Amino acid sequence: MFGRGRRERRHPDVTPEAALRDHVVRGHTLLEQGRATEAEQLLAGALPLVTEVGPHTNGFLAYRLLGQCARTSGRLDAARGYYSAALDVAEALGDPHLAGAAVSGMAFVELAASDLERADGYFRQAVQLVRTVPPGPGRVTVLRNYADLLARADDPRAAGYYQEALDQPGVAPADRATMLLSLGRELCRRGRVEPGVERLRAAAALLREAESPSDEYTAVVALAGAARDCDPPTAADAFVRAHDLARSRSVAPDPQHYTEGYAARVRAVEAETQRRAAAGQLPTTAHPAFRAAAEAVTQGLRPDVASVVAVGAPATVGMRSLEEAEALLAEYRLADADAKLQLADVMWSSLGAAHVLPRVWAGQGRLALLRGDDAAAWGLLERARTQAAALGDARTELVAIVGQCRLAAELAVLELVPRARALAELGGADSVTLTELAAAAAEVCRRYGADALTEQYLREAVGSAEAGRHLAVAGLAPPGAAAALAEALAALVRFLVDADRGAEVAPLRERLVALGSSDDPVVRLAAQGTLGRLDLVDGTVTESTAATLADACAAADELRARGAGSLPTMPYADAAEASVVLGRPDEALALLERADGSGSGRGGATLVVAFAGVRSIHLLTAAPDVPVVAEAIALEEWAPGSAVDRKLREVLDGLAGPVRLVAPGSLPSARFASADVSVLPELLDGPGSAAAGGPGAPAGRGPGWVFADPLGDQPFARVAAAHAARTLGTTPICGPAVTADRLAGALAGTPLLHLAVPVVTDPRRPRRSGLLLAGPDGSPDRLAPPRLATLPWAGVTVLLAPGDRAAVPAPIVATLLRAGATAVVASTRPVDALTGAVLTTWLADALADGADVYTAVHAAQECARTSSGDDLLAWAAERPDLDAAALAVVTERAESRAPFADPGHWAWLTAYGLR
Repeated sequence: MFGRGRRERRHPDVTPEAALRDHVVRGHTLLEQGRATEAEQLLAGALPLVTEVGPHTNGFLAYRLLGQCARTSGRLDAARGYYSAALDVAEALGDPHLAGAAVSGMAFVELAASDLERADGYFRQAVQLVRTVPPGPGRVTVLRNYADLLARADDPRAAGYYQEALDQPGVAPADRATMLLSLGRELCRRGRVEPGVERLRAAAALLREAESPSDEYTAVVALAGAARDCDPPTAADAFVRAHDLARSRSVAPDPQHYTEGYAARVRAVEAETQRRAAAGQLPTTAHPAFRAAAEAVTQGLRPDVASVVAVGAPATVGMRSLEEAEALLAEYRLADADAKLQLADVMWSSLGAAHVLPRVWAGQGRLALLRGDDAAAWGLLERARTQAAALGDARTELVAIVGQCRLAAELAVLELVPRARALAELGGADSVTLTELAAAAAEVCRRYGADALTEQYLREAVGSAEAGRHLAVAGLAPPGAAAALAEALAALVRFLVDADRGAEVAPLRERLVALGSSDDPVVRLAAQGTLGRLDLVDGTVTESTAATLADACAAADELRARGAGSLPTMPYADAAEASVVLGRPDEALALLERADGSGSGRGGATLVVAFAGVRSIHLLTAAPDVPVVAEAIALEEWAPGSAVDRKLREVLDGLAGPVRLVAPGSLPSARFASADVSVLPELLDGPGSAAAGGPGAPAGRGPGWVFADPLGDQPFARVAAAHAARTLGTTPICGPAVTADRLAGALAGTPLLHLAVPVVTDPRRPRRSGLLLAGPDGSPDRLAPPRLATLPWAGVTVLLAPGDRAAVPAPIVATLLRAGATAVVASTRPVDALTGAVLTTWLADALADGADVYTAVHAAQECARTSSGDDLLAWAAERPDLDAAALAVVTERAESRAPFADPGHWAWLTAYGLR
């Protein structure tokens, strides 16, 4: 069964036991060094010793190490045989610890074979074995390995096994830290954020004591992300530590690679191009523009001169086009920049100019970024970065990284910035690039409350921008220098105002005033938008304020007309607030609608809009043929029963006929009151539907459809769907049957649709979010708003349940309402799968009792708020279709006296649409 190596001769004084021990030690050492093939040869040669010695711990170790060698080399059948032999030795010795280790090895083989079901079976067997003997390191290892598998499979039992492993006596500090990190992440994923944060904090502390910077960095990054909403001071401290660790861990680039090495590689590329030109080997498949240019300038020249010109002329055209494109990008003239980049790409690609193409790709990446196509931008920038790094082109690599800083997940920026700063120190970085780098770092620091770092980077951005502006006197300023300065000053001013340091703003304000008269719309957007906001903060709103903000909006309009899909700031909400203060609410509503580039088209419904301003939350009520009415409420976070909620209900209760509401769940919290609220008009930009009943019409009576769990990975969604189907007297449609065609057929004529499907969220570009259904071949089929809009939603009340840790983005809700849905019920913030299931079942019960949508939502929220652990167990007892894993989650949650009392579980369930 096993391969056997050549048996080594041993000294007659060396016993078989000693020889076997020596082979095991040497094999283990080789395996740790990554020399698996040598280790396997050595250990296979010891198998006759295993037979000679008989059942022995070293015999077990020999087989186990051989199994590891075979698994590492991908020979899984051989690995299974070795681990089976190890298990035989363990059973002969009667040692459950060794048996558990052997069975764990079998599980890892099945993991390598991607057979999670068999791996799970082996791990459960291993756990049962090690639980039969006193605690020890073997039990810890088996429990931890099983927990890792469960976490990988998104199984909620993982947290329990991690905790059991941690509860064992004598766990080594390094192992404890690693398991605390895993447990903390798992708890946060399951919605138990506070205990998760505690585990992450403990893991970070242990790893800091152990002086393990790489592992500590992983822990503090996880801690910062988990604690940002529930414990901002902890998040800020963790972020600062992660920032410092990222800088200390960054590897400095090799100067020689980026100087002499780069120059040599460029010369080699150019020499090869000249050789190919002289030999007539430039591609005949080149673009016609390239061939025409080459033929025009080389006609009648000597061959040696012609070869030089054949390269030089297209290179000149290509470089000029590239430089012009970079200048056009700084001005947001995207269509012109695109044309220039395409020409540059043609010229340099036809020459095979590997040393210039990364710069072209970086420009194309920036173009995609400004247009809002993040996926294309990342691919182009990554291509540019990797090729520039290989060439040693520090400038292009830096430009690509700065673009990626605007796209990467927030905490990932921490690792990009040190690399970019190190490249900048090699020289060649222009002031605009340095300004953008510092500004990107400052923005991430601001989001995590790291105020000192935020200010440090903002002032660094201003300093870099000023250095570039000074070069303008000599005509040497890079493209976009004035815009970079305006944006850097604006960001610093907004930071100081938010920090209540208004006394430091005056000199910066004067500089913004001077910039506000610029012809550059990028400069005016930054300067005028910030100046207008300062008046709102100071409470000194005048007609001059409105004019300033109107100029900022005009600048934004101009940039959007040039194709910009992403702007640094959106001034429309500030302009709307100034209009409200000046007594012009109709103008305020028009500004909010203008932010999305379309009118409200309310179709006869009364429109109620709530938006957060600088000092207040404003309600705009626009009834048909009646002037818009504005009311102000103190700025606070919306929650059921809050002042905002009470005022909204007071307004809604006083209205007759169909009402279309921009839901309070879209309001930013007071903590992020200065955030961009341009997402609000996404519920305004299309016709509403006055069909399907009047105010308070019951939604739960009559037939309906239930669709759930198209991908087969949402057990709680299936449970809730089964309950909803029972209340409707129908059968749920689950799994591969949940297709777009089946959904479209069900929508025609149904008053109610329960739709429990996963949601794909794009936080940077919410309109690219979508619902995941099953495709014809069973693969995921993403329905983004354009496809959703083609389905017959008219007259349907839609209950959207997105599953575990997901929320429903506003554009999806907006699309359904614009397509005629009577109402949409959805959560505006993520909740865990169990919470979503209980809310959905209680909502279905309220609708079945004849409640209208709004009353049903509040009934479900009240049930959640007041339910006890015993209530949750009773809920589970009524649902025999809950599997063991789901019951484990319920049992764990039921240990809390009030498992859903925290408003985070229920407060964000919101009803949109007709009242």
